[in-house]
Amino acid sequence: MVRSAAGYGISANFRLNHFITPPRHMRKTYPLAALAGLLLIVFIVLTSGDYKGRYDGGYKDMVDELYSQAVKQNENLETIEDDIEKFYKKKSEALEKYNSYTAYNNRYYTDARANAASIADTATRQKAYALITKVENRYKAKTAGWQATIASLNKNEKELKDLHTLLKIVVTEPLMEKYQNNNLPESGKANEANSDLQQLIQKIKAITQ
Repeated sequence: MVRSAAGYGISANFRLNHFITPPRHMRKTYPLAALAGLLLIVFIVLTSGDYKGRYDGGYKDMVDELYSQAVKQNENLETIEDDIEKFYKKKSEALEKYNSYTAYNNRYYTDARANAASIADTATRQKAYALITKVENRYKAKTAGWQATIASLNKNEKELKDLHTLLKIVVTEPLMEKYQNNNLPESGKANEANSDLQQLIQKIKAITQ
């Protein structure tokens, strides 16, 4: 059975006021709720657009990217890149043979010393060690020229890398400046957003003061 408000001794006007005007113990919570809502709006305004400019495909070096584009449009740069590629290929082939050669020799001398260490007689063991050292020194003398070549190669390669990096920056800097000059966005929307934000701040101050 549904009873009317009058049946409970409650006037319709009281019921209406009860829903429009909350009890005293609830009135204090409304400013806090309003403040929380406004802070949420401010947070959304400040963070909106943060994810639009993010690159989901992983990091890519902009200098390398722009330089690659420039190489495709410049024959001189193409020639330089081809020469660099040829150098590394030639170096790899040369060092592959040398490393195989030295690895084979080093393996022999390591095993030779292990064999010499197994000799029980001291004098015989020392004689074996002396022979190994003698022939190993002759081997090192044969590769002395190689050692000097490798040292020079490494030094020049380091200089090449430095100059190559500098070249990339020299070539790509004008491209970035051109992009900056042609694509600078208008600041009207940013100024409008800043004005809206200031209004929000004033609203928050009015509630919190």
